[in-house]
Amino acid sequence: MRIAKILLAVLAVVVVLLVGAAIVLMSMDFNQYKPQIVAEVKKATGREMAIDGDLRLNLFTLNPGLAVDGVKFANAPWGSRPEMATVKRFEVKVSILPLLSGTLDIDQVVLEGADILIERNREGVGNYEFQAEKKDTAAAKPAEAPKAGSGGSNMPALAVHEVTIKDARLTYKDARSAQTLILGIKTLDVEGTPGKPMKVGLDGTYNGEPFTVKGSMGELAELLHPTRPWPLTIAAEAGGAAVDVKGSIANPQAATGIDIALSVKGDDLSKMSGFAGSVVPALGPYALDAKIAGSIDKTIEVNGLSATMGKSTLTGKASVQMKGRPTLTATLASDLIYLEDFTKGGGEGAKKPEGGSASGGAASGGAGGGKDGKRLFPDDPLPLDGLKAADANIDLTVKKLVANKLAIDNVHTVVALKNGDLSVSPLDAEVATGKIAGAVMLKGSQATPALDVKVSGKKVDIGKLLGEMGITDLLYGVVNTEVDVKGQGKSVHQIMAGLNGKTSVVMGEGKMKSEALDIYVGGAATVLTQLVAGKKSQYTVINCFMNQFDIKQGLATSKVMLFDTEYAQITGAGTINLGTEQINYTLDPKPKSVTVNTAVPVEIKGPLADPSIGLNPLAAAAKIGGLIGTFVFPPAAVVTLGELGASDNNPCLKQASGKQETTPQTGSGGAAGAIKGLEKKLDKDVKEKLDEGIKKLFGK
Repeated sequence: MRIAKILLAVLAVVVVLLVGAAIVLMSMDFNQYKPQIVAEVKKATGREMAIDGDLRLNLFTLNPGLAVDGVKFANAPWGSRPEMATVKRFEVKVSILPLLSGTLDIDQVVLEGADILIERNREGVGNYEFQAEKKDTAAAKPAEAPKAGSGGSNMPALAVHEVTIKDARLTYKDARSAQTLILGIKTLDVEGTPGKPMKVGLDGTYNGEPFTVKGSMGELAELLHPTRPWPLTIAAEAGGAAVDVKGSIANPQAATGIDIALSVKGDDLSKMSGFAGSVVPALGPYALDAKIAGSIDKTIEVNGLSATMGKSTLTGKASVQMKGRPTLTATLASDLIYLEDFTKGGGEGAKKPEGGSASGGAASGGAGGGKDGKRLFPDDPLPLDGLKAADANIDLTVKKLVANKLAIDNVHTVVALKNGDLSVSPLDAEVATGKIAGAVMLKGSQATPALDVKVSGKKVDIGKLLGEMGITDLLYGVVNTEVDVKGQGKSVHQIMAGLNGKTSVVMGEGKMKSEALDIYVGGAATVLTQLVAGKKSQYTVINCFMNQFDIKQGLATSKVMLFDTEYAQITGAGTINLGTEQINYTLDPKPKSVTVNTAVPVEIKGPLADPSIGLNPLAAAAKIGGLIGTFVFPPAAVVTLGELGASDNNPCLKQASGKQETTPQTGSGGAAGAIKGLEKKLDKDVKEKLDEGIKKLFGK
């Protein structure tokens, strides 16, 4: 009993001492230590800190707490505002009993009204780079490393039960890119109990756009000292998209052992404009599903990739080699791609200032552009810096690609990117029962990028092609085409202004509705059919069509332009200056009749964006009867005509071999009346048709 009384007395004394100490501590004004705290912060960072509010300590609880109000931390001298950070209120509560077992058990952390600015100046220096105050080097002594077994390097176990952040904002500014990103946090709640997953709830904004995040994660202890895969289940909503992430990460700090499933779904990509920092086209609905595995320091594998955009689909797999220079390797396939799914609603996002100065090759002089200064070939610098950031090799197969209503089948290409050089080779496809083959090379690694394009089309059904595109159903035939051009420049305009190479189109026998031909031969096709054939024919036979441009330093010169039908020939000559975007071209229709010749040369002049179409009726007065002179056929065109199935009786082949008949066709006595009727319509009807038809080909 005596011992018990002694123990009780001792305990009472201890309690009294503890209570007394607590009373003393609680009665102390901790604000007196503000100058010391501020001085230590300045020594460590070289920056001023101010504590405008009170320092408070609450010890009358098993979870004593420390709170501080009105903290301000100075920004760098060159910063965009005086403070780098301000905090309205900060409070932390710690459980006492777990400290006895070496565990730092934080019951609650509250951060309210924090406003933090992270910025970099034009020299790339960040305001987060601190300079400690200079110390007396003579008196300074290097800190001794803790001895082995001393426990100096052992951090206590950490447990955090609750973190609450309210009305906080984090701003990032980069003076070099003039970029500003703002992350706002209305509320962030993190709840965690040792042995159980952490729960997270976030309601915030990014650049003013709201988003929410809810989910659960592994324990905080496992995050700091992983012994098993760290589970992750997140559901987020942002910009009209729903994002789900499920899986685990073996080592979250090192981002190794990633094994997660990603799902993204949304109705309209334009709602992501605020998050992207620029206007995003109104595309959608869209969806993306993939399984992601690997380590951020080695390789990331993407399997089970499935993506949709509108009607378009894409499946496949990919991997990204992260060590050293990032390299993307992918094998992708699609049953259907509608280009409209990726271009509709993109006009607003693609708007650029109109006009701009011309630059580039020898042909780049002049005003250029349309009547309103608009260019077809923009002079904005090509965004090629991104090509140098990584390498890639993408094998793409598309069963059906629909572009402007045109169906392109069995597309296969390999897109390779190496040190800034981009190649698309091979490029194979089937179009309108014909074959397309070619290759494209863009050397972006050079100081002046270079473009090399070689594409050919064999036996393409032009009638089917134009019909599918909804342009016309008036022309039928099979064509061979070739594009072989090269150019250099830092913009599309510069490349076009210095372009070299050639383009060609050759068509064999075909047919064209007489009403369509009527547009190009001065309204005479129907009358010619009546006079020569004795009846009104719905179609006019086409013997051949060929067109070839030779391009030197941006100046495309017509070397061959012939459109030969059973009743007329149309020849063409002129130039297209790709640098100034000016066209100067003449189409000269020549009916094959000495009786009827009302055809009028058509002059196409002005800017490519809005050419003017003019008739030259005075030239028609000098054209009374007679056939055209011998037309010189390029050898390649003759060979192509044979490939396209032109018969030995084809007038084009006869003319090429010098066997063309020179006897003109003659009409009946009713020709004079028909001519007068046509002459009355010449200035009005034909010009209107020409304006409409040729602007479709060369302009709008």
